[in-house]
Amino acid sequence: MIEMQYNFPLLPGQGEQWQQRLRAAVDDLHVNDANQLRPTYRNDQMALRAVAAKWIGSPSETTWIVCSGHHGVLVSLMAAGLAGKTIAAEGITYGGILHQAKFLGCPVAAVEFDDEGMTPESLRSVCEAQEVAAVFVMPTVQNPVGFTAGLARREAIVAVAREFDLVILEDDAYGYMQPDAPVGYRVLAPERTFYVRGLSKIYCPATRTGFLVAPERYKGAIDLAMMNTASGTSLIHNAAAVSLIADGSMQELIERKLVEGARRNAAAREVLAAAAVRVAPGAKTGWHLWVLLPDGMEAVEAQRLCAERGVLVSGGHGFAAPGVVARGMRVALGGEVEFERVMEGVKVVGEVVGS
Repeated sequence: MIEMQYNFPLLPGQGEQWQQRLRAAVDDLHVNDANQLRPTYRNDQMALRAVAAKWIGSPSETTWIVCSGHHGVLVSLMAAGLAGKTIAAEGITYGGILHQAKFLGCPVAAVEFDDEGMTPESLRSVCEAQEVAAVFVMPTVQNPVGFTAGLARREAIVAVAREFDLVILEDDAYGYMQPDAPVGYRVLAPERTFYVRGLSKIYCPATRTGFLVAPERYKGAIDLAMMNTASGTSLIHNAAAVSLIADGSMQELIERKLVEGARRNAAAREVLAAAAVRVAPGAKTGWHLWVLLPDGMEAVEAQRLCAERGVLVSGGHGFAAPGVVARGMRVALGGEVEFERVMEGVKVVGEVVGS
């Protein structure tokens, strides 16, 4: 099967590089320091947090290391006291937040969106119609559609969030794919934003490392959520991952992924044609595409037809907020390392949607 479902962009050589960093992290352990054998929630890891904070551009005191971006969002939901409360999100949004919201008993209110993401008018209407506690956003190369919100749009969303006192959950999993994107909600509304940047997409899921930036008033709640969800994080994995950031290797890899992502994106769009792909601003270096379905074809059927032809894709039903019918599917361009294998899968997708 050609994997175009899980989108973790990998490039040749990453396995060897990660192996070397893990070995170095183990060799750097102080064998007589018992603290290095204890749960990391009892060790603030400030040296590692300082490197991460400098990379993100945030205060180290309000920057935490989490187990992944996914874990960072869950910690944010718990620390902000959002269990059981309504969260607003685009009608087509990241499936992970839908699962986590269900797990915590949080109703998800669908917000209308355009080529810059959720519209402030729709968010306001949703907040006027019901009590909403938070809004989930992926403003840069959103998953799964791929749009990027402009600065004016982000400022308008912040205005609504302040008007209704909403917590902002900002997932920046794919922000590295558009380095010239406007400043995020963490900068525009630091008093209410939980910002998460995982390394699963930037580097690889094996790092088990991500970062969370949040308002200082939530410090105690974040520490408690960290302790009760994971007993802290992996010191070895964190040290290996942060070493890549510290010496510039992470940025070098990002530059390579931007080039390869643009190559795959352009090649896939040429095969699928503009009519089959929702072209969103900022999506041209993205490693995933939102493919529109022909009239009469359901997302479940499209996913099944691709699978029968040996290609795994993600039907839009997995990204649809309650009450929303998704007329598309996500095609991940980072599930396979080899370019030729990706394009083989894209051709099958094109045959299924009739492009």
